[in-house]
Amino acid sequence: MQFCPKNSAKIMQENSRPVLYLCPTPISERHPNLIFSRDNISKIIDNKAFIVENIKTTRRFLKKLDPEIEIDSIQFVELNKHKDNQTNSEIIELFKHHNRIGLMSEAGLPCIADPGNLVVRYAHSLNWKVVPIDGPSSIILALISSGLNGQSFKFNGYLPLEKDKKKTYILQLEKESSLTTQLFIEAPYRNDSLFQDLLQILHPQTFLLIASDIQGEKESIRCMSIAEWKKNQILIGKTPCMFAIGK
Repeated sequence: MQFCPKNSAKIMQENSRPVLYLCPTPISERHPNLIFSRDNISKIIDNKAFIVENIKTTRRFLKKLDPEIEIDSIQFVELNKHKDNQTNSEIIELFKHHNRIGLMSEAGLPCIADPGNLVVRYAHSLNWKVVPIDGPSSIILALISSGLNGQSFKFNGYLPLEKDKKKTYILQLEKESSLTTQLFIEAPYRNDSLFQDLLQILHPQTFLLIASDIQGEKESIRCMSIAEWKKNQILIGKTPCMFAIGK
């Protein structure tokens, strides 16, 4: 008689559940085959349905992962801030007709600084299995490279555009950074303008991280006090950049 564990039925039930895969994408121009393992690539390209921010860039990414992939046989639904309620019905239909779906952000890990978390919540409500695939996150990579407090940190997204509101916001972040590292981003063409604002507003002893082109060919990650930054000013340029302040 073959041994059958008591929980075998539970294991079989778990393995038969539909799966939502949280698929990472590169955060630089490096070829994805240099970033992702073969196992993770297989988990991504084996999906026949995807919920994504941009179909065009997703198709291009999948082709880079596997030039032989039958891209026209894959169903895509876009989920981004420009979409209306029609997207919700499309996503519901996708879950009805597939038992394996990939969720993908434009850069890095899904559900961080994008609306993908709502898809994950919906998957949980249907008792789907949610499987995260490890990959790069500019937020985490910047944080661990900063030397700032990694026990307590917060990602704040974009800062206000209006000058007075931006100054007030930066001063509030600086106050909170004594206990919690504060990370934020800016549109690439405003990177250098924000850098100058930070030099003028922040206290000389506050530490500032500037991490640009993370994992890219021109990667630059530097963290020093505002006083030191004023002595060693740089031109960031129009490249993706993560900022962080701390004590």
